[in-house]
Amino acid sequence: MNTFTVERATLATLPDAYALHPDRADAERRLAQFRERMEAGKVSPEQFVLLRSGRGAEAVTLVSNNPHVPLLSRSRADTPHAGLTQFYAFLREAEPGRTLVLDSILNVFDPAPALAAGWRLDDAQVTYETDLTARTWTPAPDAHEGGAELLERPDIAALLAELGQADLELDEGWHLAALLDDEGQPAALGAFGPSGRPDWASINLIGVRGAARRQGLGTRLHAHLLARAAREFGCHVGRTEAENPAMRRIFARSGCEVRGEQLYFRTS
Repeated sequence: MNTFTVERATLATLPDAYALHPDRADAERRLAQFRERMEAGKVSPEQFVLLRSGRGAEAVTLVSNNPHVPLLSRSRADTPHAGLTQFYAFLREAEPGRTLVLDSILNVFDPAPALAAGWRLDDAQVTYETDLTARTWTPAPDAHEGGAELLERPDIAALLAELGQADLELDEGWHLAALLDDEGQPAALGAFGPSGRPDWASINLIGVRGAARRQGLGTRLHAHLLARAAREFGCHVGRTEAENPAMRRIFARSGCEVRGEQLYFRTS
């Protein structure tokens, strides 16, 4: 019978935080980068939470300094549910208010252990990846682009409010793009920028005005955003709700490939 322990990493056990990475060369590179950030005082070993048994590391989660960053865990494919339940219960107690994400590529993709630990399943999403060097997309010649100043335009602000994104802010390096309807008014909004992973772009297809839907604006805007992202990045990563067939069709038309699935859990 396996006995599991959940503990914060230390300098001695820090290598275990990368023991589950399938690419050992990449794991060593990431470990070296983390140690460099430790020396700069930006991170600490205790930010890693480890689930351990007699056979070594069973699961690991990095707790970001940013409280809005979800807990993205990685586990062995054969880690028993009892161990995972113990692990997720520790995270729920130690990090109240955080979001827990289970990724089908990184985890035992079963909600049961998280639910047994008291987490509430809040959302299910499908993730996509796109090789931006493999094909070309046609940018929309009538697109209006800009940074934070574009958010101040009354017509853009009105559409953001209609789409439920009145408080939208653009992170550093991000650009807003708007497509216009036949009357010259903004009808579709999206944004693109760095994902935080070197050479990877992220895209936010914010939405299309209700009266302008089913006219192909979403597909045209997505193609535009990919075309613009391809000027600066080599790959794209994105996601949408599993029960959003319209957006999933747009991803398919744009040539994006399904990467996996993600389950989002919250504490309340």
